[in-house]
Amino acid sequence: MAVTILALITVSISTLLSQSVYSNTKSKEITIATALAQDKIEELKALSFGEVRVKIGEQNEECIDSNAIYFHRSVRIQTENINLLKITVEVQGDNGVVEIATYKGKF
Repeated sequence: MAVTILALITVSISTLLSQSVYSNTKSKEITIATALAQDKIEELKALSFGEVRVKIGEQNEECIDSNAIYFHRSVRIQTENINLLKITVEVQGDNGVVEIATYKGKF
């Protein structure tokens, strides 16, 4: 009887631990992907309007290795109007996609 109770408790705890490890891994990956997207946004915001305007379209970057996790980052720059550009950065990992967008204007 005691062994049965101990087995039930052990199975329950191991299930919780495995779910916790998976959640931590996914959260870590999303945090890194967000940082990579934000880094690219900041890099593009530091350029002048004309320098960003030259890059209109979609640019795919090679895979990025961060802490043994591989990500694919792409940048899309669209013209909203003559003085406004929309910059969208998408970072994809094994556990999902992070997308950040911002605007750059010439006023």
